[in-house]
Amino acid sequence: MQFIERAGVMLEMIGMPRISGRVLGALLCGPPGGHTAAELSTQLQSSRAGVGTGLKHLTLMELIEHAPNPGERADRFRMRPNAWAILTEQGNRKLETLVQLADEGLAALPPGGDSGPLREMAAFYRLWLELFPSVLAEWHRVKERT
Repeated sequence: MQFIERAGVMLEMIGMPRISGRVLGALLCGPPGGHTAAELSTQLQSSRAGVGTGLKHLTLMELIEHAPNPGERADRFRMRPNAWAILTEQGNRKLETLVQLADEGLAALPPGGDSGPLREMAAFYRLWLELFPSVLAEWHRVKERT
């Protein structure tokens, strides 16, 4: 499926392994009950080890979860509810370190140094972090209506 391959390429462009993107694409289009690693391996025509790497990566990112699988021995995986908000919240915690880095840079700036880029960096991420809670709250309101 072209979407799955595109997901692999897109995620690879942002630094993730291509197989993680392909697995993500398959799970995004998958059945509500999720897929087993074997099913994903067959669908993606990829090794079990590669699929396992993708599943582990996506699980650590908290994008996917184990799905209930009564009566079967193999684990099933599916998209985690609210995955995108969780992922963005995790990213915001990382952005807090960029604000700290900018502050440290400003404190260490030598006399005559250009503080503009550091001030811009700090201001941008402070504003983002200030506005994000209202964006997240609005997302939850929208999600409740749908």
